[in-house]
Amino acid sequence: MTTGADEVVRRWNPHGWARLHEPASPVVRVVGVSGSGAGALCDELGQIGGVGIVRDGPAAVALVVFDASAVIGRTELELLAATALTATEVVCVLTGIDRYPAWRPIRDRDVDLLHRHATFLERITFLPVSVQTSRRAREIGGDAGSVLLIEAGITELRDVLAAAVDAATDTRRARRAVLAHTQRMIRDEMEALRADEDDDTADLRAERNRLAASPLPVVPAAELPRVRVELLQDVAREIRGVVAAMRDVLDDTVCVADDVAAALDAHLQGVRARVVANLASRTDSDRRGIDSSLPDTDLSPLPDAGRALEDRLTMVLGASAGAGLGRLLVTPFGDIPASAAVAVALGGAIPAAWWLVHVRRRIAHRERVRRWVGEELATARAELEAWVRTRTYELESQAVAAARSAHDARTARRRERFGALDDEIGRLIGERRARITACERDLAALGRAGELGQAGETGRNGEPGGRAVRRTGQESESVSDDRARVRGI
Repeated sequence: MTTGADEVVRRWNPHGWARLHEPASPVVRVVGVSGSGAGALCDELGQIGGVGIVRDGPAAVALVVFDASAVIGRTELELLAATALTATEVVCVLTGIDRYPAWRPIRDRDVDLLHRHATFLERITFLPVSVQTSRRAREIGGDAGSVLLIEAGITELRDVLAAAVDAATDTRRARRAVLAHTQRMIRDEMEALRADEDDDTADLRAERNRLAASPLPVVPAAELPRVRVELLQDVAREIRGVVAAMRDVLDDTVCVADDVAAALDAHLQGVRARVVANLASRTDSDRRGIDSSLPDTDLSPLPDAGRALEDRLTMVLGASAGAGLGRLLVTPFGDIPASAAVAVALGGAIPAAWWLVHVRRRIAHRERVRRWVGEELATARAELEAWVRTRTYELESQAVAAARSAHDARTARRRERFGALDDEIGRLIGERRARITACERDLAALGRAGELGQAGETGRNGEPGGRAVRRTGQESESVSDDRARVRGI
């Protein structure tokens, strides 16, 4: 064996490599699951003789015992696989055929399972035996005992085991078996790697597909335009409330201008406070760091109640009316001196003029105050609406900027995750391809050793020496005649 092939065998099949470098034990180790009858078969083979039988320890040949009561399962296959690692030849036997007349379908099923799942075996040797029949044959003795012994299949099993021991102790035969076993191990690994081509990256590919199918994050539409409209409606409603309240104040005849200014200022302060509170509650402006306070504003000065041209005209008209009224009052008294009549006329003219001027001045001043109140309310409404628009535009700009920043961050994370997934998928695929290439290189090293020329598949169904799998030792015509003769004894 070349150095390269020896190194490949040592890495892939350390048990086989140890068998090649250690003398093979020319004995048969009997193994079996609990209840398979391995102990009874071991004792019976020891009684028959012709081959060394052990239950433990190293051996060139392993005899795996199955029971005819049921088809082999996972436990039996795992035992067979573990046994094949330490033995050059493996022989399988089915016991208890005397207790189960319908053992042939069980045997056929077992052989089929071994062909499908025991690919690590170079060949499958499967023999049915009856330990009870062999014991009875030894007790009977003679020709009848010899026939029963053949019918039990023990002698055939002994011959097969002896041939297997001879083949296993042959150096070239052992080397071919180890190399073939190692080659199958490498090919199984390559098949597993190719079969798992999508399994180890399935989760990563599924995550990548989910990311590709999910919609890109979009900038959410802000609700601030709706909030802006609602706040403007609140401002209009508050101003209408102030108008109604100030109408009552202005209709009060005893109310002076200073009282009107104080009432208007108080109402407007309340309106400002409520508008600020509404903005803060609907937009979380405090949490967002937006200044939601209103600038201080003062009312314009009250209109001056000074004399005007209307007052002078009113005074002239009032004096004329008063003089006429006085003259009218003294007309019935013709004997009154003229000086007294003039005094009466003047006495009526002066109070009438004063009263008319006073009434006209109050009415004019109230009208000027009313116009002043309307102007102040219009100014306050315009300032509040401008303030609401300014603050909501600031909040909207901030919200759009934050949403766009979050959108950019999510897009960047998505792109980074795509790159990480692609890198991981590429790494796993590269590792798998590298392992497959290494397996192919190891197979080439074994092929160059010149020891893989034996037909593993053509010899798969044979016993040691190239014989086919023996279904039973009891189906020939001669054995049937001998069985009939034994039954007549």
